Amino acid sequence: MAVQVQAKTTTTQTQVSKSQVSKRIVLVGGVAPSMFTGREYTMYYKRISLEELNELAKDAEVVNFVRHESTVKFLSQALNRDLQPNPGLYTWQENDYLVIVGLRKPIRGQELEVKPEDLDLVLVRVFPGRWIP
Repeated sequence: MAVQVQAKTTTTQTQVSKSQVSKRIVLVGGVAPSMFTGREYTMYYKRISLEELNELAKDAEVVNFVRHESTVKFLSQALNRDLQPNPGLYTWQENDYLVIVGLRKPIRGQELEVKPEDLDLVLVRVFPGRWIP
């Protein structure tokens, strides 16, 4: 005796809250024109603290493109992530949150132990098109 089962499919509409939307935090050493493939962009820059970066990175994917080894080591500990120095080239993706990671007083050619007060963090939001005439 064969039993035939028919699946009933129902569609329910759900609202997605902001906390459910995955965001991508991209740590970079700077912003270069080669990161962008389009012609016009508007960028919003804002200096942020390490605490603000931690809050921003909470429940987000964090991608690292910073090469400086001791800075990456510090950020790994501060953000509780396994980050590795990355010499790769970043290409902008819509909705990425860029964080420029710099040192307030960079010393070329020397490895130093990075402390929170050494970091200069700038959040950059990029929007395609011209928003300013």
